[in-house]
Amino acid sequence: MHKHIKEVGVIKEDNSRRSFFKKAAAAVGVVAAAGYTKTVISRSSVSIGDAGAKNAADVAAQEKAVKASQLVMMSDEEKKQRLDDLLNIHREEIS
Repeated sequence: MHKHIKEVGVIKEDNSRRSFFKKAAAAVGVVAAAGYTKTVISRSSVSIGDAGAKNAADVAAQEKAVKASQLVMMSDEEKKQRLDDLLNIHREEIS
């Protein structure tokens, strides 16, 4: 009987050590995940600011290009030719 009690005590001791290491590993995982999340959030907030500046530069470049180019109206013959080309391409894709 005394031997059985010692074995039970050993099992409880092993379980407590095992549960301690499980809890410690879980805590390390939580801390690592929190650090990674903080890094991702800070990077995304920085990139959002950069995206706004890039967007403003793109808009300015597009406005400059539109102002520099002049639109020329297509003649009716050019419109007909363009429509025929598009329809021919469509027919080729279907067949």
